[in-house]
Amino acid sequence: MKRKLWLQGGLTTALAMAVGLTGCGGGSGADGGTAGKTDGKTPQGQAPANMNATGLPIVKDKVKLKIAAVYGIAGQKPFGDLPFFKDVEEKTNVQIEWNMNDKNNWKEKKNLLFASGDYPDAVYGHYVLETDEVAKYGTQGIFIPLEGLIEKYAPNFSKILKENPQYKKELTSPDGHIYSLPTIDATYPVTKDALFINKKWLDKLGLPIPATPDEFYKTLKAFKDNDMNGNGKKDEVPFSFRVHAITGIYSMYGSFGLLDRQDHILMDGDQVIYSAIRPEFKEATKYFNKLFAEGLVDVESLTHDEKVYGSKLRSKDRNVGAYVAWLPNTYMEDDQAADYVPVPPLKGPNGVQLWNSYPAGILSKGAFVITSANKNPEITMRWIDYMYDPMVSIQAVNGMIGAVQKQNPDGTLEVNDPPSGMNANEFRHSNAPASSSVFAKTKDTPASKTKGITKGEMDKVYAPFLDKNVFPNLYFTTEEDDVRTRYLTDISAYVSKMQAKWLMQGGIDAEWDDYVKKLKEMNLDKVVKVYQDAYNRYKAMK
Repeated sequence: MKRKLWLQGGLTTALAMAVGLTGCGGGSGADGGTAGKTDGKTPQGQAPANMNATGLPIVKDKVKLKIAAVYGIAGQKPFGDLPFFKDVEEKTNVQIEWNMNDKNNWKEKKNLLFASGDYPDAVYGHYVLETDEVAKYGTQGIFIPLEGLIEKYAPNFSKILKENPQYKKELTSPDGHIYSLPTIDATYPVTKDALFINKKWLDKLGLPIPATPDEFYKTLKAFKDNDMNGNGKKDEVPFSFRVHAITGIYSMYGSFGLLDRQDHILMDGDQVIYSAIRPEFKEATKYFNKLFAEGLVDVESLTHDEKVYGSKLRSKDRNVGAYVAWLPNTYMEDDQAADYVPVPPLKGPNGVQLWNSYPAGILSKGAFVITSANKNPEITMRWIDYMYDPMVSIQAVNGMIGAVQKQNPDGTLEVNDPPSGMNANEFRHSNAPASSSVFAKTKDTPASKTKGITKGEMDKVYAPFLDKNVFPNLYFTTEEDDVRTRYLTDISAYVSKMQAKWLMQGGIDAEWDDYVKKLKEMNLDKVVKVYQDAYNRYKAMK
């Protein structure tokens, strides 16, 4: 089946992604720019003589930039080998020397990079820099202010800011500067995660889609106790997940009256709360421990990485009953994914149905930065702004036209079926940065069609149950970040350790009071106050 995507001129935009790390000194090129001359202000000065003010190519004589980047999925090609970036180089005359890094050790490498003083020209990629890192390294002079460069050399991105004035407020750090360009999606699906269940197995057993936690439990038991894949082996995996926002069980906690998130920061009206000390968290954890205790959950759910998780889901044995993912075909080939349907939020003991939502707009503030080592900031800004062009953007996300996509005379794009042995996600990642892209989309940009349920159709399943009161993506002051740095790492590690223990081994009732007491002693209240103060400041902004 073909997948169709409507393009409205100027409506879809995206930044091709990449990020990386490892020390790479300053960029080289025919003309020196203004890097290192900021003095806390936006770089000013004449554009390099080698640079064209508008149009393509960006430069007359080839210029090399060194950019740190992170692989989006296991096994992805280095970005320099992707057809997308080869095409970008041909059109812009800007050559990128990519420094590629494994996302599993990116955090450690990133810290070493910024401590080394030996920086790449830019860091580029979806969710690669945390919001607090942008402000921290910006005020330290490692990242240069961008607002002047945006105004002069980024017409595509400037148009987005003009049409969405709130984005500029969100991107402005406490010291008044913009240090990064973001990933933006005004059409962003209201969910990241979804629970999928094998409809063929349900039909084989004569069971409906489970509607409550108890029905889900009984369904998983039936999956375990029967030879659902018909191979004569007792190899069924009733339920699997992975500890991640898109593949975790955070939304499933909502059935017990309160959602959970990776950072456990939630909103109750205008009040910040920490989910992992609430009684609802305790009850949900007890429920999932019951599933683990009876062998209904993959025992590696808390430890396996994305590569292992994906290989299990698309196993030729087809032995997984239910799992959490973005879409069924995120990890599976289309014919296998067609067996699965989304499960609406389970109605809990008190009749509660909730699911996590993720607001449209700026998804990641720290998607692209220019460092103080960069000798060509003007050229670099023109290069990144090229990525916000609608046609460039859509190819960064879904793959090159003529390979992964086909453009029709009426202006629509069809995303081709992947080759045999490759799922749709792997297909686009083989051609473009895809989910590693930094992008900006508007509300009128529809999602591409895929076999089975689309993301938009799936979101309708969860729409009536979404918690839309979400803590916003805020900058914290230096003092607030000091508090978070001092206390939050240890608090998060302790909560993760205890939650994993209770899920796998139980014992939460006996240990709960001491656990809550210890969190208070670890200054959890001070951390929550920091979030509350930042939220109050955000609400007061004009």
